[in-house]
Amino acid sequence: MKKRFFVILLLVGCLAVPAKAQFMQMGLKLQYSTESIDDMMNNVQNEVQNFSTDFLMGCEAGLLLRLNIGRFVTIQPEANFSIGSVWDSVDAQSDFFGSAIAAFQNVQTVNLSIPVLAAAHLIDIEKLADIRVFAGPEFYTTIKGATEEGGLDFSKYSLIFGVGVDLFDVLYIDGRISRFSEGEMFYRLGVGLLF
Repeated sequence: MKKRFFVILLLVGCLAVPAKAQFMQMGLKLQYSTESIDDMMNNVQNEVQNFSTDFLMGCEAGLLLRLNIGRFVTIQPEANFSIGSVWDSVDAQSDFFGSAIAAFQNVQTVNLSIPVLAAAHLIDIEKLADIRVFAGPEFYTTIKGATEEGGLDFSKYSLIFGVGVDLFDVLYIDGRISRFSEGEMFYRLGVGLLF
């Protein structure tokens, strides 16, 4: 009896795995941006005290969750992290003659962006390639650093538009345009693995 129960449980588990994989996939990603997250957030906030950034060439790393809603629509929330440094103003210092001079310090920042994308699948060649277009909002916050002001603040956002391709249900590549309400646009290229 126990042997039969184990065999039935094993069969149900094997049948459930493909069904789950069709509905949900997880992934890891690496993304390059034409401008760093620090720069984007500073532009959104119009922070004049941050006059320079030194960032890892606009790189972000993150996780994604892809939920397939029907055959041709996907919802994809992501969590992307970036590390950079910002020259931030501190209290003005006085020189030898008593004149006030500006003082700056280099502050390391850890940033988080959360895009929530809806994708429409244009071409789906089974197990070979899946081409899609997507759009959605992206919210930003600083976890640690100069722009941090008491907790997480997701009031900074942009809109994303892009196109991507999945290869062999494992590798994906996408290109994105982020547009802020001020009209500034940034371009990104991302690659990742799906599980």
